[in-house]
Amino acid sequence: MSLRDALGGVEDVDPTRPLSIGALTLGVEAAAEAANLLSGVVAPPFASIVVREVRRPFYWIVDHAVQGQAEMFGFPTGWAEALPTAIEIALVRALAALPIDQHPEVLAGGAEIVLGPEDACADFRTIASAAESPMVGESTELAQFSSAVIAPTEGVAVKVALNCLLSSYATSPLKFRFLELYRVMEALFIADVRSRLFATFDAQPSASLAEATEALKSELRQITALAEPHQDLFEECWNRLHALRNANRFAAALFRRIEEKKANGQGKWRTGAALVYQVRCAIVHAGERDMIFENFADGDAAIKTIIPPIERAALRMLGITLG
Repeated sequence: MSLRDALGGVEDVDPTRPLSIGALTLGVEAAAEAANLLSGVVAPPFASIVVREVRRPFYWIVDHAVQGQAEMFGFPTGWAEALPTAIEIALVRALAALPIDQHPEVLAGGAEIVLGPEDACADFRTIASAAESPMVGESTELAQFSSAVIAPTEGVAVKVALNCLLSSYATSPLKFRFLELYRVMEALFIADVRSRLFATFDAQPSASLAEATEALKSELRQITALAEPHQDLFEECWNRLHALRNANRFAAALFRRIEEKKANGQGKWRTGAALVYQVRCAIVHAGERDMIFENFADGDAAIKTIIPPIERAALRMLGITLG
């Protein structure tokens, strides 16, 4: 098999000793996987490889509700440090699955390798790649996790929302990264209103139209409706901004504004949704009838603290739950 070729034609591997392949030395867990593959205890998976720039080692296990489970990994070109165990094991499996002429690409780094069905991580691999190097901000939430559960969603609004998410990684300054994440929610809210209208219109046309019209009247009501299935994340927004309230002028002004609008006091997650909406207003309205974001030198610090839960919320709304 291909793995035997990569190992120089050896018949078996000692699973209790580190394994040397090319310039890489892998741990005993990878050696044990190699031994199992060579002996036929486990079968090589389907594998595919795409050469691209990789900025840091990554490993994902993606569980797609329809397409099944896949692994996705890679590391930078010329990587000389120890790799995480999960990547070492996946690398051995990739060498067993891919033909020998692709082994140099696997071992050199600078490639994205998928083990299992490619369709299981089609959109997710695009997101993960874009999130590796955001234009503004040191990292994204994807850098903190290694598994993703995908509940697939479809439709024009989903494509628009996905483009907004990708744009959030490729835009600057920080306030515009926040706005692109907010636009994910806006796009999906309109889709939700349309879906509920079409689902009930034939049975109750007047009531359905009234409900849709009412839902579209208030942007705050829209963000609150979107936040409800993700209360933990919007409560986290409240907690993060509340922790800044005494030291950050923008955060303090946000709380004063929602108090003036009587949008507080209905639970942390609802208030958190109102705070997120108010951040959006401060950026977009630019003083027409609201706060002016540019008047607060510490505004970026407040936005930076809520970007992580907002990003996770946007991902969840697109059917992607990180773990």
